[in-house]
Amino acid sequence: MAKLASKPKKSFLKQIRESLEDLEACHDVDLKESYRLPEKKKVRVSIKQYPIQLSLRPDGRALHLYPENPLDAAHHDDEPAAYILFDPEQFYTGISGFLRLEGGDKITIGPKEADHLAQLGIDPPSERLLSITNRDGHLVFKNHSGKLGSCISPLTSGKKINRIANWRYDKLKHIREIFGGPIELLSQKDALALIKSVNERNTKEAYRAKDNKGRLGGVLALPKKLNPILVGDLHAKPDNLLTLLTQNSFLESLEDGSASLIILGDAVHREDKGHYEEMESSLLMMDLIFKIKLRFPDQVFYICGNHDSFSNEIGKAGIPQGLLWKKAIIKNRGKEYLKEMENFYAQLPLLAYSKNFIACHAAPPVSDICIDDLVNGLGNNKLYRELTSNRLRAPHRPGGYAKGDIKRLRKCLDVAEDTPVVVGHTPLSLDQSLWERVGDIENHYIVYGSHEDWISTLTMVAGRLRPLLYPVEPVTPLINSLND
Repeated sequence: MAKLASKPKKSFLKQIRESLEDLEACHDVDLKESYRLPEKKKVRVSIKQYPIQLSLRPDGRALHLYPENPLDAAHHDDEPAAYILFDPEQFYTGISGFLRLEGGDKITIGPKEADHLAQLGIDPPSERLLSITNRDGHLVFKNHSGKLGSCISPLTSGKKINRIANWRYDKLKHIREIFGGPIELLSQKDALALIKSVNERNTKEAYRAKDNKGRLGGVLALPKKLNPILVGDLHAKPDNLLTLLTQNSFLESLEDGSASLIILGDAVHREDKGHYEEMESSLLMMDLIFKIKLRFPDQVFYICGNHDSFSNEIGKAGIPQGLLWKKAIIKNRGKEYLKEMENFYAQLPLLAYSKNFIACHAAPPVSDICIDDLVNGLGNNKLYRELTSNRLRAPHRPGGYAKGDIKRLRKCLDVAEDTPVVVGHTPLSLDQSLWERVGDIENHYIVYGSHEDWISTLTMVAGRLRPLLYPVEPVTPLINSLND
């Protein structure tokens, strides 16, 4: 199944059944041309780095199965660690879903897999057609039908073999063009001009209602037609954001105005042990976000987080990161830049929502509020702390939020009772980057953008907000190696 932040556990009987299936005889196939899967048989394909087209019985619907290789990888002679399965008609033309097949994973195409198949834009078949297993890099196909099965064929032309890599390299070039050259710290002069332009543009930011004093309010009310690309705490990891922008059709969707990138605060201050005091990557992170914001002012939004501050209360392991951030800005960019950063923070919305989602940095308010309270919330310290710093209720945290607070927030914003509520701020473990059904609350997610190996997002696929995960790559040196 697709790699998600939390996989449903297999039943004991299903584990036994799959173990028995693994013991079945498996015929090796050297896939050099089109091959139809035999009745009730398993075949193991020796194809290494070539992608495969899967033509589903009975209508020949085509899916592509590509090795998931990093962009900086040279030609591989060994089997890739993972493959992705997708519909090529949708994959290259808009934000779309896919299924990841890592070692030991299995994808089944049958009537019980309706939700996963929806990510591929496929209606579930009336019978169990086939399964694909990644057995340590070898692909094993099994036709579960009693008839001649679906057809597999190699995509061996150079254009098709490298299509995803070439597509992503075009995005690298586009990102370099947006940034104006290599991804590196801007000069003091250029950085000041950039943040001034962003702040000026933010005084008339789209989709922001005015508060009672005529200033930008605390709520970003997005139209339903904008597909959200929700990203959690990046914590000074530019490559995580850059990796995401080179995947799927995220960058193209910002360009054509069909999507919005929503960063849920805390883009600064590294969280990896031993680097809490380092601030250059935070400067670069904000330079990158400001460049993207200025290029797509009505598509890119930043929600206020607790680390978006110079407070000496902000820190990690006793390190006063808020204070160090202020000193680093003064040293590298000057006091005028510091003032502009303070202006940027002061204008940030506290919450974003549409009919498809609600998102803030940390938590829903635990106090009884209405939409006007949120719009006028930028001067409300209590509401600010709740939205940017609170966490789930726990025995040691009785003031935390709970299911009732999520329900009340949905009612306050006049959205459906099952509208997804997304926050960042509280990673629940070190080995994941996205969590579903948080606190045993339906349609409640935590998304975290600073994981070392994975960057996660939540976006609309097949009519529902769904998690998509991508392996983080060292994208910055690749962009910097390109020519203007």
